[in-house]
Amino acid sequence: MKRLIYIALLLVITLSGCQTELKLAKKYMAERNSIQAAVYFPEQAVVKAEYNTQYGRQTEVLNGFSQDLFLDVMYNAYAKEMGRYGVEVYVPADIDHVPVDSTHWLVMLSRMEISGRITEYEDYLFSDTYEYSYKHPLNTVNVAAWFEINDGDWKPVQFCEHNLIDGFDSKTDYSFWTNKIDYSYTIDTLELKDVYNYSVYLGKLYAGYTYDYMMNSYVGDELKKRGYSYQMLLRYDPYKKQLRYAEEEEGFVEVE
Repeated sequence: MKRLIYIALLLVITLSGCQTELKLAKKYMAERNSIQAAVYFPEQAVVKAEYNTQYGRQTEVLNGFSQDLFLDVMYNAYAKEMGRYGVEVYVPADIDHVPVDSTHWLVMLSRMEISGRITEYEDYLFSDTYEYSYKHPLNTVNVAAWFEINDGDWKPVQFCEHNLIDGFDSKTDYSFWTNKIDYSYTIDTLELKDVYNYSVYLGKLYAGYTYDYMMNSYVGDELKKRGYSYQMLLRYDPYKKQLRYAEEEEGFVEVE
C-alpha cells in the first residue's frame, strides 16, 4: 500500500513538473516573439573521404563535391527556418560589435566535418529453423557540427551529428516446392545531388535545435529558481504551432 501511495505521489509530482515546463515554454515564446540572431557559418568545412580497409575502397559520392555550395545552401535553409520560429537572421554592420541579450543572439557554427565513408549494414533473415545474415557495404556521408551561442553569456558548445546513407530494401520469398528461401535486395545509391539536398535538411534541423535549446535553457533556469528539476526537454513545431516533448536523441548534445 505504501509503495502504491509513493508511486502515485511521484506521478503527481512528475505531471506537475511537466505542466510547469509547458507553461514556462509558452511564457518564453510570448515574451520573445521578436528575436534577432547574427549567424555565422564557417567559410570552409573539413571534408574527407575515408578509406575502408575491409572492402578495399572508399565512397565516390563526394567526388566533385563543393563545400561552398553545401554551406551556402545550408545557411539559407537555416535562416529561412529560423524565421518560422520568429527569429530574424541578419548580418551585423560591425562584426566586432554584435549586440547580445535575451532577444539578440550570436550563433556561430564554429566547426563542421563532412566525411564520406563505407559502412557495413547487416541484414538479418529469420525462418522457423534458421537465422541468416547478409552484410552490405553502404555509402555514408557523416556530417558533424559544433555550435557556439551567446545571448549575453556564452552557452556550452553544442554538438550534432547525422548520417546520410544509401537507401536499402530487401525481401524474401519462400518456395514451397524447393523448401528454400530466396533473398533479394535493392540499393538506392547516393548521388551528389542527394548530399546537397541533405544540406537543406540539416539547415532546417539545426535551426529547430537552436531555438529549442534556447527555449529549454530558459525553462531550465526558471525551474531551478523554483526548486524544480527538468523532467522532459521540449520541442516546438512552428508548422503546427505546438509544443511537444522531445524524443530520445533529439536536439543538440552539450560538449563537456
